[in-house]
This record gives sequence, C-alpha cells and structure tokens, in this order.
Amino acid sequence: MGLARAVSIAVLPLAAMSLATAAWALTAGVDASAAGWLGMCIVMSLPSLILGYLITVRFPKQGVGALLSGAGLVILAVGCGDTYLAAAQETGKLPVNGLWISSTQGGWMLLYLPWALMLLVFPSGRLEDKGARKLAIGLGAVVVCFGVFAALSTEPYGDAFQDMHRGLAPMPGADLAAVGLLPVFLALLALSVAHLAKRFKHADGVGRNQIRWLAVAGASVPSTLLLCWVGYLVNGNESIVMIGLAAMYLFIPAAIAVAILREDLFDAGRVLVSALGLLAVLGAVVLLAVLLALWPGIESRTSIALLVAGAAAGTLALAALRPRIQHLIGRIVYAEHERLIDALKAFENQVFTHAALPADLEKTLRASTSDPALRVGYAVSTGNGFRDAQGRPVRSETGVPVALAGRIAGVVVPGPGRGRVFNTETMKALALMVEMGRQQMELSTALAEVEASRIRILLAAHHERKRLERDLHDGAQQRLVALGMALRRIQRQLPPREQALRGMLDESVAELGTAVAELRQIAHGIRPSALDEGLEAALRQLSGRSPTPVQLRIGDSLGVVPELVGATAYFVAAEAVHNAVKHAGARRITVRLGREGESVRLSVSDDGRGGATRTPGGGLAGLADRVGALGGSINVRSHDGRGTVIEAVLPCAS
Repeated sequence: MGLARAVSIAVLPLAAMSLATAAWALTAGVDASAAGWLGMCIVMSLPSLILGYLITVRFPKQGVGALLSGAGLVILAVGCGDTYLAAAQETGKLPVNGLWISSTQGGWMLLYLPWALMLLVFPSGRLEDKGARKLAIGLGAVVVCFGVFAALSTEPYGDAFQDMHRGLAPMPGADLAAVGLLPVFLALLALSVAHLAKRFKHADGVGRNQIRWLAVAGASVPSTLLLCWVGYLVNGNESIVMIGLAAMYLFIPAAIAVAILREDLFDAGRVLVSALGLLAVLGAVVLLAVLLALWPGIESRTSIALLVAGAAAGTLALAALRPRIQHLIGRIVYAEHERLIDALKAFENQVFTHAALPADLEKTLRASTSDPALRVGYAVSTGNGFRDAQGRPVRSETGVPVALAGRIAGVVVPGPGRGRVFNTETMKALALMVEMGRQQMELSTALAEVEASRIRILLAAHHERKRLERDLHDGAQQRLVALGMALRRIQRQLPPREQALRGMLDESVAELGTAVAELRQIAHGIRPSALDEGLEAALRQLSGRSPTPVQLRIGDSLGVVPELVGATAYFVAAEAVHNAVKHAGARRITVRLGREGESVRLSVSDDGRGGATRTPGGGLAGLADRVGALGGSINVRSHDGRGTVIEAVLPCAS
C-alpha cells in the first residue's frame, strides 16, 4: 500500500474520533454559536475528505489526495476541538488536558500547511526536486516551532478558561520568537508559489491546465481577504469572512479534484483570467470605497451623497475597464492564449491589407503556438475530408473543428499535447480566416485543374498535328507522287502520234506537282518535319525560307528542349517572322534563342513599321494562349516606326 493511500485511509478513523468527541460535547450541552461553528466545520471538511479519498482510490500513489484528506481532517478537528472546549467551559463536566490546550494555541498554521504543501506537489503529487523538498521541510519546521513558541507564550491564552488550564509554563522570549516566525512562514509560502510558477513554465499542456485549476481555486484566498475588509467596513467586524472561508474550503478541493480527475472539463485558463479580472475589479472597488470613506468631512449628507455617486461612477468605470484588465492578466497567466489571439488579429489585418494570404494561416499558427507539427485543413465542398492550402489530405481525427455560420469550414490539428489553447474564443477568431483559406484553396485547386486541362488539350493538339503531318507526308503526298510517276510511265508508252494526249498528261503531271508542293506547305504549317531534328534545325529551316533576311542567334547552353516546348517556340517564331515580312515591311529580322535557368527565352525583333497590337482572335492572341497554356509568358513591344519585339518565356525543366 502506498503512503498516500495509507494517509487517506488513516484519516477516516481520526475523523470519526473527532466527530465522536464533538458528539460527546453536544450531549453535555453547548450554546448555539458553538454548535453552528461545528456544523460549518463539518460542511467545510466533507469536500476535502470525500474528494481526497476518491483521488487516492483512483490514483493510489497520488499525494494530492492525501493532502486533501489531511486538510479536511484539520478543519474538522478544529471545529470539534472548539466545540469540546466550549462544552467543557460551559458545563465544567468534561475533562480538559492542559497539554492539548497549549498545543492548540498555534494550531491556526495547520489550516495553511496542507495548502502550502499542495503548492509544492501539485499536480504530480510528489516533491520532484531538491528545492521542493527543502521548502516542505522548512514549512513543517516553522509550523512545529510556531506551535511550541505559542504554547510557551507569556501572553494569556485565548480566554481565561484556557489560560487556567495551561499545560506548559511560560518562557520569556517565546512571544518574540513566534512573531519572528511569521515573516519566515510568509516567505516560505511566497517561495512555494514561485516554485509552482516555475513548474508551470516548464509543464506540458495538460500540466499547465491542471496548475491553472489550482490557481483558480487559490483566487478564493484573496477573495476571502476582501470579504474580511468588506465586513469591517459594513459591520465593524470580520463575521462576513466566514462566508469566504466556507467558499474557500468548498471551492479549492472541488477545483483540485477537477484538475486531477477531469482537467479538460473546462478551459481553466479562461476561468482563471475571468476570476482574476473580477477579483481585481472588486478589489479596486473596495479600495475606492475605503479611500472615499476616509475622505475628510464625509459626515455631512451632501458628502455622503457625493461618496455614493463617486463610488458608483468609479465602479462603472472599473467595470468598463474589465476587458482590458483581463487582457493584461491573460498575458501573464494565459500567455499562450493571448499571444495566439494577438497573432490572429495581426494576421487578419495583414490579410485585409493584402500583406498576407489566407493560406499563410498555418504558418502563423505554428509560429504563435511554437508547434511545428500543427496542420490546418480546409473542408472540401465536394466529398468528405479536409485538405491543406496545397490540396494535400489532412487527417482530422485529433483536430479541433472550426465552424462559421453553423457550417464546418476547416479543422486545426495541433501536435501531441498542444491543443489546450484552441478554445471557443480562439475558434471564433479563426473562423473567418479559415473560411477565406478554404475558398482560396478551392480556387487554387480549380485553377490548377484548368491549367492541367489546358496543357492536356495543347498536348493532344500537338500530337494530333504531328499525326496529321505524318499522315500527309507518308500518305496523301506519297500517293500523289506515285500517281505522277505512273502517269509518266503511261506517257512514255504512248505512240508518237498521240501528241495531244501526251500534252494532256504533261499538264496533269504538272498539276500533281503543284498539289504535292501545296500539300507539303500545308503539312509544314501544321507541324514542320524539321522539328523531329530539334528546335534549332526547325528555326534554321524557317530562316532559310524567309524572303527577308533572318539572323539566327542561338545560345550555347540551349541543350535539349522538350518536344511540346520546342513546337510552341517554333510557332511563336514562325508567326512573328510571318508578320514582320507580310505586315511590317521589315528589311531585317533577328531571332534569338537561349536558356535562362529552367526556362527557354525566344526573342524575335524586326526593323519594320511597328504598331502591332494583340487583338481578340488574332495571331498574337493565339500565341499568348498557347504560351500561357504551358505556364509561360509573352511580351509584345511595338511602336510606330521603331519596329516590333516579341519575347516569349517558356518553362523548361529538362
């Protein structure tokens, strides 16, 4: 059996013994105030006792459960002991032990000790380093020493009855020693809080959420102090603080149990920020009321009215400032969430000012959350699943859905243990950017499909041109040539007297020769056969057929050009040369071809009359469509009287 479980089990009989002692006192007779205090202590002890036992049953080695049980036993023992002493004082029939009375004089520190140790072991339930162990030893030593010095105090005990039953003789200087331990105890408590903050800084997502639950519960301690101040202001005593004390003993065990058993039940960070924000506003309101109450001359009716008006105005102003106060608090206790919200607001402004694209959202989230494994998936309108900005599938089993107007727009998939920061507020801040990213992703996918379709169409047209050129060259052209040769054989076999028929055959053979030449020109216009030998050979053939001198300049690093790229470049050059000869009246044409990185650059310039424009359906528009289908670009510079320059850049990976 583990130590934690042994402590939780041992607490039960001790609690039963305490209740039996209180029951004995009740039968002897106590006043209503003592009975009421006992009932309150029982109520305050039950959450710690029950939840501590449940945590220990669930996690036998979890020290948090044992500390909760100990805290419940302490408050129960205090209530039962006070009831017994009240009955002994009132009836004089119950036995009283002087050592017990002396040991209770400094017992109030025991009410703080379990919670102080909780700061050192939470949430693992263990003292994980040497610093935590030293602080625990120091806290225990201070509590014991303070109890001893308080028992040996030269000052009278709490009342005459207790002082009459003193179990230890007073010792000079014990009072000063006890007072000297108070700042030591406060310093140890502060160091315990600092140690918890240090563990929070290095904890993972689950550990941070658990520690925030403890911080939420710890906010009830200053709340109790505020109630004490309010009690002094309203009633002149601290009686109202009992409400805060009860809330503290009910709330802290419940928050700790949630942190250990169901830490993901709520977003502890937002609860903590809201609680501290409300506490800060309430504290400021109380401070304002105190300052106004201490204002000189406040006794008159007019001054009291001004006091009420000033307090109301100050309260309204503080309430209006609460969001800003909570934001400042959040930057301290929930820094990763506030940092993410600030990053999202900045990113949204960049998108709306065209300084960033919605597709950059994933990069922004990774940077603001320090999560390199984070993925953002966008809902696909056709079919199921999610895809990233590049259209790749995103697995969404562990993701957090993002909805806009009741429709799932995407999903955020954090890395392991990194999803705590993506709460409801974050999802609302993300929704618009995710929807814009989804639309951009779908538009990019559609454009990519259109580009791929254009390339497929262009490639199919190229292959069809190649097939037609081959069919014309190897089919119809060869048959016409063969027919002409057959007619010549027939002509040679005619008798000499058939001169008229011989002339008709000469005309037919001449017509066949013309048809073959025209057919070759048509085939060359569809696709020049010289392209089979490469782009350079086809351009040299083009320059050789031009009636206007064409100067051809080909770079040494041209290399092998893909067939489709070469065909496109050839037709750009052919169209440009044709326009320069037919429409521009050029006297000289220059064709430049070279490789620039992973692109082929073709330039055709002439010294003609210029004024060439790209019109819908014209030759230049057709060239632009063909070049654009390959992902390239074409530029036309043509000024009246200064010639024309046509430049085409075609992507070429090989």
